[in-house]
Amino acid sequence: MNGPTETSEKRRRRRGSTAGSISRRMMIATSVITVIGGLIFVAGVLLGSRHEFTERGIDPDLMLAAREFGSGMMVIDTRKALMLITAFVIGIIVAVGLIGWYYSRREVEPLERALKLQKDFVADASHELKTPLAVISTRIDLLAFRYERHQHIDQALTDLRADVDRMNSIITDLLVAARGAVNTEPVALADVVDQSVASVEPLAQRHGIDVRVRVDGDRGEFIVQGNATGISRCIVAVLDNAIAHSPDDGVVTVSLGYRHHGDVAIRVSDHGPGIGSDPERLFRRFARDDDGTQHQGYGLGLALARDVANRYGGTVEVESTSDDGTVMLISLPLSKS
Repeated sequence: MNGPTETSEKRRRRRGSTAGSISRRMMIATSVITVIGGLIFVAGVLLGSRHEFTERGIDPDLMLAAREFGSGMMVIDTRKALMLITAFVIGIIVAVGLIGWYYSRREVEPLERALKLQKDFVADASHELKTPLAVISTRIDLLAFRYERHQHIDQALTDLRADVDRMNSIITDLLVAARGAVNTEPVALADVVDQSVASVEPLAQRHGIDVRVRVDGDRGEFIVQGNATGISRCIVAVLDNAIAHSPDDGVVTVSLGYRHHGDVAIRVSDHGPGIGSDPERLFRRFARDDDGTQHQGYGLGLALARDVANRYGGTVEVESTSDDGTVMLISLPLSKS
């Protein structure tokens, strides 16, 4: 229990140290500006006095400034003095204001960044857990149905336990992503595709949709560097979108094969109504596609899928779309090892 507490305490100390450092720099900068401004003001008074001496026909070089200060012989025009004082005060106020604005922005930036990360994490977690929770709900309904009819429920319980484990893995992956960490290892992509299809199977069956998998090549050759949970999140997000926009009793096809430049291609095809002339809009966070279907999501699924793919050097894009359906393309680089 000491590890997380100590880490949190260190973070608090670091934030306090950073804020204190910014405050000290702001105070030093303000003091320097004030001193410089004061010196400029004094120089202005002396130069103005020399000018007044010259206008009165007195050679300013013959006057000793220290002596004349004491005898009251320093001469400066009152109007000019007021203008100089006003300019000095305004200059100091503007300089101090600019310094305060700059350092206050520096001090607030970490807080703004932390709030954005928190907001994004809450939104991402809410969206990512929506699909596994829907699957678990479906599993529970199936369990209740079989239990009432005294049917075997062992397999349903095993599937339910696997769904809970998958949800726990998703939460862990989200936390890792929120820290900006990228943990990679060789991943057998064909197995991840099978797992992803199995995780959305209850949702597909609810609408009578048949999800088919096709592997074009040796399954063992499709190895990529990444994280199985993260890549599965990407595939599930695209599958969920395809299932949601497919007509009931339709077919969604997931094909795994090679692409040019040594990439692995995962194509998810559906027979829905298409996604319009600007498919890129669907990859912007919180973009919604009000296409008249029952599926009106929160505009995060495809954006998150692209974020995950980018994390592992891949991409997610719309390969084609029309009134006859849409093909989504997930590309990931093959592992070098």
